[in-house]
Amino acid sequence: MSAAKEDQELCAVVLAGGKSTRMGQDKTRVRVNGRTLVQHMVDLAGIFCSKIYVVGQNPELEPRVGWMLDEIPGIGPMGGIITALNRLNSPCLVLACDLPCLEERLLSRLLMHREKKDTLHCLTTFCQEHTAYIETLVAVYETDSLDLLLASYRRGCYKLSRAIPENRRLHVPYAPEEKRFFFNVNYPDELEKIISGIHLDN
Repeated sequence: MSAAKEDQELCAVVLAGGKSTRMGQDKTRVRVNGRTLVQHMVDLAGIFCSKIYVVGQNPELEPRVGWMLDEIPGIGPMGGIITALNRLNSPCLVLACDLPCLEERLLSRLLMHREKKDTLHCLTTFCQEHTAYIETLVAVYETDSLDLLLASYRRGCYKLSRAIPENRRLHVPYAPEEKRFFFNVNYPDELEKIISGIHLDN
C-alpha cells in the first residue's frame, strides 16, 4: 500500500460547465443559505486543498479561486476532469458544483481512505453499499487516471464509471441513509425542497 506521492499536491476542482437546462436558470448562481452552489463547493474544498479551480465556461463564477475553460465541452463532466488533469498534472479532488447537502465529514472520510490506496488505484470514490453505484463527482482522480479517461473519450464513451475499471478504483462505502449528502439539484422543485430544509431521500 502507498500514499500519494509527496511531490504531487492535491488540487480541488469544482465542475461548473453544465447547461442547467432542467433547472431553467444557471444553477451555478443559485443561492442556498446565502451562498451560490459554486461558493458552497469552493468553501468545502478549501478546508482540504490550498489550490482550488473552477472548470466551466464562465470565468466570473468565483473570483476567489483559479478558473479553467472546459476544453472539451458537450461531453459532460468527463471533459472538465480531463481538462483539469491535463492542465494541473496533479491529483484532483473533483466536486460537482450542485451538491448543496455535501458536508465536510464526507470529504474527510474520502481523503482518509485515499491515504490507504494501492498504487493500482487511480480513482477514490464513494460507493453505495447496496446498489454498487459510485459517486464519480465526489472523488479523487490521480494523475494516471488521465490516460484511461482519454482512451474512453476517444472511443466515444463519456461515462466516468465505465472509463475507470473497477480494479483501478478504491471504493469508500456509504449507507443508504447517507444518500442525501450526494443529492444534486436539477429541477426547480428540488431546489425549493432543499431551501425549505426538506431532505430528499429518493
